[in-house]
Amino acid sequence: MTTEALAGLAAAGGAALVGAMATDAWQTARTRFLQLLGRDGRRNSVEGQLEAQANVVERTAEDHREEARAALLPGWQLQLGDFLQEHPEAERELRQAIEQVRSELPETYQRQVEAHFEVRAGRDAYTSAHDMTVTHHHGDRSSP
Repeated sequence: MTTEALAGLAAAGGAALVGAMATDAWQTARTRFLQLLGRDGRRNSVEGQLEAQANVVERTAEDHREEARAALLPGWQLQLGDFLQEHPEAERELRQAIEQVRSELPETYQRQVEAHFEVRAGRDAYTSAHDMTVTHHHGDRSSP
């Protein structure tokens, strides 16, 4: 898996996970990501992290939850990227988890996760709490 594809998949996974916090999709996300990341004796640590962060989002005023999710997203992207480097065989399982969680998310989050999921090799993605810009470079990498 290329570095760009790995980063895109980790971004999609992080977006699905934090997007599910404080929604009806949380139990599915919690279960799937705990199964995935709880390997190698990390189950208790991952479970504690998931619960603590989901509680932060849940306790945040509804009109500020997106900001809370955005603050948590980079950590999960990094953790998922590291996980995929250690366990490249888990790529398919992560993709399935993303799709299952995405299908249960409110429509707004489905679009965000789908955008992250579609990042592929040869594209650079920059994310923020409210939007995403995807730039595709054709041939000459010096011009957009």
